[in-house]
Amino acid sequence: MSLSMLHCDGERIINSEGKQVFLRGTNLGGWLLDELWQGFFIGGEAQWDIVTVLESRFGKQEADRLIKIREDNYITEYDLDYLQSLGFTCVRVPFWYRNFQTDDSGTWKRKENGEIDFSRLDWIVDECEKRGMYVILDMHGVPGHQSIAHHCCRVNHCRLYDETEEGARFRSLACDLWSEIARHFAGNGTVAAYDLMNEPMCDYEGKDKVNSKYHDVYSLLYDAVRANDPEHIITLEAIWTPDDIPHPSERGWENVMYQYHLYDDSNESFKEVTLHHASKKFNVPVLAGEFSPCRGTADWEYILKLFNECGYNWQTWTYKGHCAKGKTSQWFMMGSDDPDIVVDINNDSAEEIERKWLSLRTENCCKPMNDHALLAEYV
Repeated sequence: MSLSMLHCDGERIINSEGKQVFLRGTNLGGWLLDELWQGFFIGGEAQWDIVTVLESRFGKQEADRLIKIREDNYITEYDLDYLQSLGFTCVRVPFWYRNFQTDDSGTWKRKENGEIDFSRLDWIVDECEKRGMYVILDMHGVPGHQSIAHHCCRVNHCRLYDETEEGARFRSLACDLWSEIARHFAGNGTVAAYDLMNEPMCDYEGKDKVNSKYHDVYSLLYDAVRANDPEHIITLEAIWTPDDIPHPSERGWENVMYQYHLYDDSNESFKEVTLHHASKKFNVPVLAGEFSPCRGTADWEYILKLFNECGYNWQTWTYKGHCAKGKTSQWFMMGSDDPDIVVDINNDSAEEIERKWLSLRTENCCKPMNDHALLAEYV
């Protein structure tokens, strides 16, 4: 089915008919950018390590072939059919720059016809459109790295904000990437929003965080998108509180949705931070782009009810992961505890890695980790 282009109207998201739309579902975390804590590999800390180790051991062509096998099997039509069956209206898709570029020089991966290869994003957008689900495109790993955390794809290597030649080059590469993505998906109604940077400076502690560096980069990326796509919603993240982002009018940002990630440890702490986030001062839609009652005593039903009462859009973190034998995890909707599918990037042979990554299909290795009927009730 064809999906309507979305637009922000005050605190609401509306479609082309002026009807309010809620973006509720989950993240496809770990699919295009793996994270060590999600448990499907050992021997490194982030996606950067997977790529560099496999390339050093087997060569670039073989590393690319193995990673393609992983991506082909991690998320399939089966998963999207299942999410559709729950009534989910949206998935958030984390990716990193090396999904589309061969290295840190900005060299594009291209198809045989010379076009930039956005085939992974094209596939998820096309398949979600068939199922009536929107897609949020989430730049989880920005060129130059927007934090020092593992989930930006490389640990302890944040260069994006540096006032150096290298920092300027990375900012230029990030703008180029968003320019091309925006040009490619301009006019595509299935894309709900562009998520410019995941959790920028999330690990930075200091008074200067609020008044500075990543707001300027947000504005650069915002301008790069708007030069190529004036229609789509842009979502900007305040990590970890609403005080970490300015009023959109201060920056000239329009048609924007503000996003928060919530991992609090009790129902009361969720309530406190959510009501604070619900401040009317920004007059924009709110997206709880990542959340989970994975700590302490917080519970799913309380959080989902709270979000819906506040009129929030939300995606759980995350759809799929691996946990220790016999264990479950509230981080994941679907989980595996099979140790035989965990890849040791430093020691497994290419044949062994291929076998394990061919086994990653959800229907073959995973089971539900939480109450999916409850999630469906609150969509």
